[in-house]
Amino acid sequence: MPQSFSVQEILQITEGRLIGKGPSLAIPAEKISIDSRTLRKGDLFLALKGPRFDGHNFLKDCWKKGGLGAIVSEDITSPSPNFFLIQVRDTLQALEELARFHQRRLSPLLVVGVTGSNGKTTVKEMIWQILSQKYPTLKSPGNFNNQIGAALSLLKLSPRHRFAVLEMGMNHAGEIAHLAGLIEPTIGVIVNIQRAHFGFLGGLEEIKEAKAELIDYLNTLKESWLVLNADDPWTPELERRARSRLTTFGLIGEAGVRASRIRWNESYLDFQLSYEERKQAIHLPLPGKYNLANVLAASAVALILKVPLEDIAQALSEFQPLPHHFQIQMQGDFRIVDDSYNANPDSMRETLDLFKTTRGKRKIAILGDMLELGEKSSLFHREVGQHLARLGMDAVFTFGDSAREVAEEARRRGIDDCFSFDDKEELVEELLPYLREGDCLLIKGSRGMRMEEVMEKLRIRLCSPTSLHP
Repeated sequence: MPQSFSVQEILQITEGRLIGKGPSLAIPAEKISIDSRTLRKGDLFLALKGPRFDGHNFLKDCWKKGGLGAIVSEDITSPSPNFFLIQVRDTLQALEELARFHQRRLSPLLVVGVTGSNGKTTVKEMIWQILSQKYPTLKSPGNFNNQIGAALSLLKLSPRHRFAVLEMGMNHAGEIAHLAGLIEPTIGVIVNIQRAHFGFLGGLEEIKEAKAELIDYLNTLKESWLVLNADDPWTPELERRARSRLTTFGLIGEAGVRASRIRWNESYLDFQLSYEERKQAIHLPLPGKYNLANVLAASAVALILKVPLEDIAQALSEFQPLPHHFQIQMQGDFRIVDDSYNANPDSMRETLDLFKTTRGKRKIAILGDMLELGEKSSLFHREVGQHLARLGMDAVFTFGDSAREVAEEARRRGIDDCFSFDDKEELVEELLPYLREGDCLLIKGSRGMRMEEVMEKLRIRLCSPTSLHP
């Protein structure tokens, strides 16, 4: 049975003011909506404001769809006497207050918070895959990893849940501290600290400090766990700063959760997991050695929670690749690798290394900008061009202003076939006649570049019998 809010509770939690007559029936927490497009009958709309939208403009739409009312921050008139309003100082703050109240009343729920420069979504999904085999477990959907996504995830909790696994993203200092205070994790995971968000944070030292805000939060709890990557150069310092219980994962040193006898290709990763004196063979139907850190991090959390090794192995053997995470698709005579989920300098290098080992006659990289890199953007994009040349890539097609520098550097380093575009449709039109039977293509770029649109345009065109001869 889902937990609900009475109108009076909402008023008390948010310190809001009721305008109109609220319903006598309680409102389930999961029926608080911030999107008028997906709002359903009986939902309570919460009007958020952002740089490109204002939820207050959609109250009439919500009423027409059968919404009960709305939480607002503006002095605004209701579209109907039957559509009540609760006026608050700040609707985002109200959303967080409701989410925090909802989570706390479900105690003794245990929350796992996962952050890291790369791999945090995969680690979150793996932890959920393991825990949900035996325990009702909530996970944040997709990449709901900011304060809005985290709050909405918490509102999906019900009394049946024993665990929640939530992703914690950031691109500014203070965000991890804020998220930790919202989701209140008992177990915190820092998957890695790598080159991302330089444009907002400045450098690796600043990124490390931003991630370490999770440690500061865990240090305030009587009983908490910190999970760190033993192969990360920042880990010794972070270990010294932690007052919580601690475990590590990795390939080198004295990691608590380790891997050996590693075998991998474009389709799977096999290894032997070691923990204390125990060992367990693991088969993961995911490509690439870089997923090793992800599966070790997830296993470390499961082991903290006393999940048997054999149960971990069974759950991981059924793990499904995430959308746009090195998904290999056959389109006619061509092999296309969709890794369009996101990109930064380190994930780009790891993906290109794996792509080079993927079957295919010619290797063609289709790359978009890596965003949020600040004044080092040019350097990092040119590094990618150099790496493409070292790998001997056959051709490079880029989309975006910064990715143009990838193509320029790759050409300068010896790759003749390098092409740059400012329009995705034009890129696809030029790519199609270039292709030959048996080619293998990689599509990757930062989330903001929406490189999955290139994948979709290619899929549509390659399904056409005249696609190679427009």
